[in-house]
Amino acid sequence: MTEQTSDQSGVSGSEIDRRTVLQSTATAAAVAAGGVGVSGTAGATTTTVDFERMTIESYDGTELGATLYVPAESGPRPSVLMTHGWGAFRQSPITVPKALEYAKNGYAVLTYDSRGFSSSEGTVGLNGPRETKDAQRLIDFLANETGQYGVDVALDGPDNPRVGMDGISYAGGIQFQVAAADDRLNAMVPRITWNDLEYSLAPNGVVKSGWLSALLGLGEVNTLFDGDAQVTDKLTEWYTDAIADNQVPDDALRAFEQRSVADKSTIDTPTFLMQGWTDSLFNPTEALRTYRQLQDAGTESRLLFYEGGHDLNELTVEFSDRGRMNDHAVRWMDQHVRGQNTEVAQVSNYLDQRDRWREDEQFPPADSTVETYELANGGEGASAEIEQGWAWFTDEAVTYEWSADEDIELIGEPEIELSVDVEGPEARLFFELFHDGDNINGMDQPMLLDGSGRNEVSVTYPAIQEFVNEGDSIGLEISVTNTWYLDSRTSDGTTIDATNSRLHLPQRPDANAQEE
Repeated sequence: MTEQTSDQSGVSGSEIDRRTVLQSTATAAAVAAGGVGVSGTAGATTTTVDFERMTIESYDGTELGATLYVPAESGPRPSVLMTHGWGAFRQSPITVPKALEYAKNGYAVLTYDSRGFSSSEGTVGLNGPRETKDAQRLIDFLANETGQYGVDVALDGPDNPRVGMDGISYAGGIQFQVAAADDRLNAMVPRITWNDLEYSLAPNGVVKSGWLSALLGLGEVNTLFDGDAQVTDKLTEWYTDAIADNQVPDDALRAFEQRSVADKSTIDTPTFLMQGWTDSLFNPTEALRTYRQLQDAGTESRLLFYEGGHDLNELTVEFSDRGRMNDHAVRWMDQHVRGQNTEVAQVSNYLDQRDRWREDEQFPPADSTVETYELANGGEGASAEIEQGWAWFTDEAVTYEWSADEDIELIGEPEIELSVDVEGPEARLFFELFHDGDNINGMDQPMLLDGSGRNEVSVTYPAIQEFVNEGDSIGLEISVTNTWYLDSRTSDGTTIDATNSRLHLPQRPDANAQEE
């Protein structure tokens, strides 16, 4: 333990603890976290990485807990800035292995506890202006790291380090805030994060109460025992109002907009997006929308889908697949931060049913087409009445089914074109797609129908990928209740007009996929 006083850089050395870490330690942490971690084989290498724990003073005097990972290589090093997911901390088994992987590949890595979480002071502001300025202050720290802690950070110019950012979920969202505010960021790897927080937490006007409750609870628990850290009271107020009023309050929606990629048109930082096929919080369409937004703006970007996300499948992702993703992330940084001639596939898809990866030039693949499935041919007649189950004879859901006439791959964003009569001032419908009775990717999509009488709506379903054999059933369930969302409190029922409703499915012959 080294005892020092604070210097003019705002770094308090009194909390510095210098140690040497073997890479095998990272591998063990990765296994303990369900495979989240570095690539390679446990014990296969003895590459050493030094690290320094420290406290860095932010722009407003708030103390941020941080760790600097020092690579073994000498000379100016490229750098990576990382924080953690919501309710977590920088030393979690999700963040540490990734930091060590970068350091093993010659990067100086600075991880930190986001404002209000774990060892960092302050109030959690949901990646607002203060969190953005915190990250900028940490970029300043890297720019001025010239060997005091054992590493020289490579520079593009004065106060301008060669730096990228990587992180999951909450740590993915902050990357876009920083990229919009600070042109010093050379590259970023946002993983399983959002495009539009309103779409994430109240898609199509329906409150996603299950995830809202979980997120608020996780944030409160993380800061419960730290008197200097807390979640802003605004989040609790928004949650309470949303549950009471069955809608997200307007001031929360404004805050969500300010913190969303969808609201930003000036991001030109090269971006490598990773998203989980089975992510029920930030579904695959979030990354797809961000990817398209960046592509339309001419920003260099890549897209990767894997079988995980905010979902139990995240715990069972194979170690080799984790390694592949982390290796791709390092290659992205090598290209845009280090300046090497490395390549990352335009689109990478993990195909769970076939346990392999596929690389494509675009999403969906160029040979995909959109096929239409008429609800009137789905076996439930010309119309179907559904309403919340106040009595035993009430149908709360209706399922339309079709049989595949050839082997196909469903890939892309389905569209549901619906004609429905609403009884009462509103209705809330919930859609799910099935393959032989099993929900595809665990996805769903709600829709608020505001107004009585005939409603004609179009619903974009989250992006999916699924192989379907000839003769298998494809099902669309439409329901008036879902345990993850707030149901309608005023609806008197709905009638689906199947003769004027249809499902549009992006697909292609499976033979095309088999040849790749």
